[in-house]
Amino acid sequence: MKRYAVLTALAAAISLSLLAAAADAATSTKVVRYGPFNLPAATDPMAGRSMSQLKFAVARPCVDCHITSFTPDLVYADGSRATMANGAMLHHAVFTSQFRSDATCGNAWLGLAGERFFASGDERTVVSFPSGYGYRVRWYDSWNLLVDLMNHTTEPKTVYLKVTYTYRPAWESVARVRPVWLDIDQCGDSEYSIPAGPSDTHRDWRVNVPGKVVTAIGHVHGQGVAVEATNESRGGASICRSVATLDPDDHHSVQSMSTCSGDPLARIAQGDIVRLHSEYHSSDAANDVMGIMLLYVNPA
Repeated sequence: MKRYAVLTALAAAISLSLLAAAADAATSTKVVRYGPFNLPAATDPMAGRSMSQLKFAVARPCVDCHITSFTPDLVYADGSRATMANGAMLHHAVFTSQFRSDATCGNAWLGLAGERFFASGDERTVVSFPSGYGYRVRWYDSWNLLVDLMNHTTEPKTVYLKVTYTYRPAWESVARVRPVWLDIDQCGDSEYSIPAGPSDTHRDWRVNVPGKVVTAIGHVHGQGVAVEATNESRGGASICRSVATLDPDDHHSVQSMSTCSGDPLARIAQGDIVRLHSEYHSSDAANDVMGIMLLYVNPA
């Protein structure tokens, strides 16, 4: 009896040790730097000078896994942050997965780039999925990256896009998410025009990816108020409202965008009408603003 008790205690200790080791190993973190990107000097620091570049087959953090979060940043070679305060701006960065069909632009020319699954503006919004969800990466996937960067100094600069990923191994039971890109200028260059004063511009999406929305992020330009997705087939119920925090000294600069996460945030059915609202309160008319929301849906 005594020997049985000792063996039982030993087995329990081993089990707890294995469980602890598994928990520690369950989520991994990897930092990937993309670049270098060489920014030419600006002749007018206020206007800045832009540089766009498309890279194919860029690095993935893992070959066969579930990505559970994306944290974007822009840095210099020494690892220090590149910001508007020191002259560099992350205007946009968009990742696509080449061999997957984009949910909303798969049949348009933009769909040739594959599925748009992550993006960032200078606000550098973090995407973090609820526990148990992830974006699946398979060994045969190939990623593309489009960056649009700006230099607001009269000296050339070299910067890198830095993304910190967390992920779980492929063999774990993780519910997959599918990204759905909603855009006021859907399948175009994402830019549209607004008048001076308050405005609320709409674009509808007829749902073709039904399921549970678990995460959503939004993007607007300076003088933006918010971007929101509502389900018009369910009385206009809000799915997510992503609110902009503007620089108090310069409303042309967006400091951050709020995010939405839940299990679920909302349920959407095949054929529902989801309406994207892009709200601005601008001191002047503009023809180059954006209103984007990226939904992550666990398919039904």
